Amino acid sequence: MSETAVRLTSGMLRRAAVVSAQLLVVFAALWALRNVTKHLSYVIIPLAVALLLTAMLEPVVGWLTRHRWPRFLAVLAALVLGLVVVGGLVSFVVFSIIDSYDELRGRVLESIRQIESWLAESPLPLGGELAGRLQEWLDGNRERVLAQALTAFNTVGAFLVGLVVALVLFIMFLHSGPRLWAATLLPWRPSTRAVIDDAGRRAYRSVIVYVRVTALVALIDAIGIGVGLLAVGVPLAVPLAALVFIGGFIPYVGAVVSGFVAVAVTLVSNGLVAALIILGVVLAVQQLEGEVLQPILQGNFSNLHPTVVLVALVIGGAEGGIAGVLFAVPVLAAVRGVVLAVAEHHAAQEAQAREEKPSGTARESDGTETPGGTEE
Repeated sequence: MSETAVRLTSGMLRRAAVVSAQLLVVFAALWALRNVTKHLSYVIIPLAVALLLTAMLEPVVGWLTRHRWPRFLAVLAALVLGLVVVGGLVSFVVFSIIDSYDELRGRVLESIRQIESWLAESPLPLGGELAGRLQEWLDGNRERVLAQALTAFNTVGAFLVGLVVALVLFIMFLHSGPRLWAATLLPWRPSTRAVIDDAGRRAYRSVIVYVRVTALVALIDAIGIGVGLLAVGVPLAVPLAALVFIGGFIPYVGAVVSGFVAVAVTLVSNGLVAALIILGVVLAVQQLEGEVLQPILQGNFSNLHPTVVLVALVIGGAEGGIAGVLFAVPVLAAVRGVVLAVAEHHAAQEAQAREEKPSGTARESDGTETPGGTEE
């Protein structure tokens, strides 16, 4: 069977040139957005933090205002609740890991040495200098993590300024969020205003769903694995559970790393049988998270394919360090909401245009057309 000959015509080349130019414009826009984001990261990071905190505590303000609380008092109560609960939880997690860092590092290194010795004694040529390399990484881990976490703030003063900006924006979003959004929509014409309003609300709902579900699932994972560690009698159970909680905010990667550390520490302190038990607990909790908790709590509202999430995490980590990893998935969920909202509006406009068009025309014998397709 002979293949069909493909001929390059001027029209095909013209269309290819147009598509190439469009792709170049898109990549140029993404490059400009990247540079602007990195240049203004000292403002964008506090803004993102304020939006995430608003997404967590806005339901509290709404519930209080529905029960006839003045909005100012409702915002103040939500702020105190956030400082006590969220701030206390985060402080407990962070300080638990910092206080037990040296012991945790020693346990992990000892477990790596045991695994290395087993591999060296096994018939498989899998030995190496894993412990030495991990030691080098862990020795500078504190400084490196702190440097990546504070990429936007090169001084302590700049960090404090960013913290104050985030707090002020958080209070303003809670108190005057609807009015600020209405003022943002005001300059646009009505048709465009409706699209922007729907897209913004969809993006914000996506971020709200992501933050609430991620925090709840991370807490359930930490409690489940922490109970297993306490039941087996593993030392450092509380710091390990705290590490699992923090890892829950980094999809896939965080769960794997925190689970590996929990199993490794158990292997050193309690032996192989206990490590296998903790491995079973980690796998069971993660399966419960992936197969039950995430679908029930989140549904398909901001469901993102794992491949897309992994690519977003890699890009976020490469461009923004730890802050990029933490904000990659919420930004992706917001972008997905905007795209879906715009696509739905375009589909609705096309459907309305089809309904408004005449159903058809019929040509009369003398060459004139009659609406409706019937001849007189």
